[in-house]
Order: sequence, then structure tokens, then C-alpha cells
Amino acid sequence: MARPASSAGARRPRTWWRSMSTDATPTDASDAPAPSGPQASEAPWGIVGHDHAVGALRRAVEAGRLAHAYLFTGPPGAGKGALATRLAQALSCDTPAEDSAPCLVCRSCRQVEAGESPDIERIRIGGVCDESGHPDHSGDRSTRIRICQVRRVERVASLAPFRSRRRIFVIDTADDLQTEAAHALLKTLEEPPPTVLLLMLATDGDALLPTIRSRCQEIALRPMPAPALEAALVAHAGIAEHEARELSALAQGRYGLAMRMHADPSLRVLRETAAEEMARLVLADRNERFDAAETLAQRWTRERDSVLATLDTWRGWWRDVLQVTAGLEGGVISESARAASEACAPRDAVLALQAIQRAREHLLANTNAQLVLEVLMLDLPVLAGKEARGLATPAG
Repeated sequence: MARPASSAGARRPRTWWRSMSTDATPTDASDAPAPSGPQASEAPWGIVGHDHAVGALRRAVEAGRLAHAYLFTGPPGAGKGALATRLAQALSCDTPAEDSAPCLVCRSCRQVEAGESPDIERIRIGGVCDESGHPDHSGDRSTRIRICQVRRVERVASLAPFRSRRRIFVIDTADDLQTEAAHALLKTLEEPPPTVLLLMLATDGDALLPTIRSRCQEIALRPMPAPALEAALVAHAGIAEHEARELSALAQGRYGLAMRMHADPSLRVLRETAAEEMARLVLADRNERFDAAETLAQRWTRERDSVLATLDTWRGWWRDVLQVTAGLEGGVISESARAASEACAPRDAVLALQAIQRAREHLLANTNAQLVLEVLMLDLPVLAGKEARGLATPAG
């Protein structure tokens, strides 16, 4: 997604934004800016697949009519973090182009990209706060953004920017705000200083308080159609067609996620394994499912990100099933999901998707992991009969 730094080639983003005094791992890092291909600069602002969103923000920047708060919604890996990065660079750039595109090579652009800008702060799980007894939550296994972190926003928001036109706060992810923290944030949303911009990233806007959502201008980042994602991976990243097709099937329309799996084969293996596991679980008896729940609960204690990625993959697998059963197939569908669609109705897929979402929410709320995952296993449909035979040797 980066523009060429010079005629010699494109410059890759180095890292996702850091909080001003900590660099804790986010709950779900799959929405961080993806590594860019050599032709990514051909897309508006270097953002692939979201021309409508970039166009709306670019026009607002050019006209000087930015809202005081934006809510970027979409699944992990859809590009919310990348869009927030580019908007921050557009507002900070020392030498912007005529269309307000950031140059990506000036000092300010580089600082934003590296997470070192003094005018940008990211609020996330495990981030910094103003409490003297615990200046950050990186070591306490927090699963929510806490009220003390939002109080820090209130204090810092009153300060003038150092170098940029705006002081920017990125709430990542807003779904993870404690209820008390969300209520505390309302004050800043209702009476924002003129130099403050809040960028809220959320998987599901419905998970936010209505009073929060109504005070933001919402921009939805939707997954790309499979053929468009395949073409983008080939054209913008130079990925071979066969790999682009495989990545598209796993990424469920998310360019950023596809690029990260291309750059890190272990992420791809994790999601392939998760898809194969779901293909087995829908055929498994209760004992096998409870064994799987126990294994997943043990992973939750030490590898939360990988468990969240597994749940995300399972949601994608059931979305594939739903598409086929509802006659809405329009892209790459995994063979195991296609086989499962022969043995279930659309309602089964909807119930599975709801069960997975509930499990994710309960895990992040610190409910007993073993119990949550056992309930999930009980709620997942059990497929049987000759129609499900194609799942016996899943293709992923």
C-alpha cells in the first residue's frame, strides 16, 4: 500500500502504530497495515479495494471539512488500520500531493508509519493510562480498553499538537471498550477540541453504544469480491495466480489479511488448519468436540491471538456454507464448506455464526474459557448422512 519512496522502488511500512510509551501486542493484529506490493501505489492513497472510503476522506481533507470523529468498521484484516494510517499521514505530511495524498517519505510521514509521531496516540488493550500505580496494562492480561486509558485521552486531547494540524487518537478496537470507558469517551466525542480527531476502529458497529456510534461518521470497509481480491493480489502485489486464488479463499475478501499470510506462511498454516478442524468438528461426536474445546482453552491461556484467528477462520468457513446453501455463491468457496452445504440448511449456518460470535465475545469478557468453548461445541451443528461424506477427507 506504500507509494514509491523514489524511482528505485517502493518503501515498505515498517510497523503498525505504537502507543506513545508501549508497544503491546493488540488483541487481533490482523488489521494492521499489510506489506505492500510494488504496484500498490496505483491504488488511491495506496489503499487497495476501498476507493469509496479513500475518496470520501480525501474530499473531506481537501475541503477542510473532516468530521471530529470517524468510525471505520469491517472484519479484521479489511484495512481499517491501513486507512487510519493513511489519513493520519495525509494530515501530517510536509509535502502532500495535489489530491492530498501523503508523500510517505517526509519526516512526518515516516514518523506516523513508524508509530513515533508525537501527535498520534493509539488506545488499545494493554495500552498506557494515567494511573500512577499501573502506567500501562501490558502485563495484566487485560481483555478490554479500560476507563483509565480513556481518561488519558481526555487529558492529552486538551494539549495542542506538536507538529501536525491535528492531534489524532486511534481507538483500536472500539469493540473492546469497557462500558465505563465508552461512557467516559462520550465527553470527548460531545465536546471535542477543534484540533482533535478520533478514529475508532471496530469489527462491528452494532457492538458500540448507540450514543458513541451516532457521534461518529461511519465508513464501512467491506470485504472484496473473491475475483477482485485475486486480481488485486496479482496486479498490486505481484503474487502468482495460483497462490492468489488460495489466499483469496482463506482471506475472505480481505486484502490486508491475504498479504500478511503471503508474508508469513505460519499465519496461512494456522488458518488452513482451522478450516480443516471445523470440517472435522461438524462430523465429530460430543467427546471429540469436548477434547477440541479443552485444547482450544489451553491455547487461550498462552496464545490468545491464534485462538481469535481460529474463531475468525471458523466464521469464514460457515459464511462459505451460508453462501452456498442460500444460493448466493459468488467467489472462491472451500471444498470442505461446499461439502458441508450439502448436509445443512441456511439456518444451521446462521446458528453456527451466531454461536462463534457469542463465544468470541464471552472469551474477551474473561468468562471461563473451557466453559465458553464447550458451549460453542454443543451449539455447532452436527452433520451426518450421505451428504456429509465429502467432509471425511476435508480439502480445507
